[in-house]
Amino acid sequence: MPFPAVAARVPKPGPLGAAAVAVAVGIYAYWVVPAVFGQNLPDGHGTYMANRIGKYVVNDGNLTSLDVTFFWVRRLARVSVDMPAVLAIIFLVLPRGETPITYMGAYTLYSYLFHSTLGFHIRRAEVLKYLGMPVVDSRVAHIGILVLHVPYCLAILAFCTSSYWRAIWSWAISPSWVSIIFSAKQFVEAKPTGNVAKFEAQ
Repeated sequence: MPFPAVAARVPKPGPLGAAAVAVAVGIYAYWVVPAVFGQNLPDGHGTYMANRIGKYVVNDGNLTSLDVTFFWVRRLARVSVDMPAVLAIIFLVLPRGETPITYMGAYTLYSYLFHSTLGFHIRRAEVLKYLGMPVVDSRVAHIGILVLHVPYCLAILAFCTSSYWRAIWSWAISPSWVSIIFSAKQFVEAKPTGNVAKFEAQ
């Protein structure tokens, strides 16, 4: 996407306008989309079998072969309804200048690779059950829980992009020793000069 061109044509609203857009996106995602489709759409990433929707397709005996064949349309629908909200957040809500966390952008690969482990995503249900957290199923409560995830996710992001964490894993994620290998290869494959070049030209 030509981000600079779009950003130049789409004016950035003020704080109140950005807040209004964020509220509108929340209403769209948690009330409008479920009301339109009536069923949970597949996860936006991963395989179909990585979420309960994929298992539902395989185990439901009422689905015909045609339903299974065109199940990919559900994934396409998920992307189609998610993109307007994502674009609205990017161009109308998020700041376009530097912020205190802008520096983290150069090291997001570290948080991408380790957030699942540090965030206890695999055993999160067991951890919450052990802590005795209350079970809520209302949509408003769900939104409140997502809001509480903001400082939690920022903390993980700050930790994974910190100089201390990068110092531990930079050998594998940003290996400086690779440049030595490529430099040696370039030296070996350097174009011959002098008498050698004249000999090859004959």
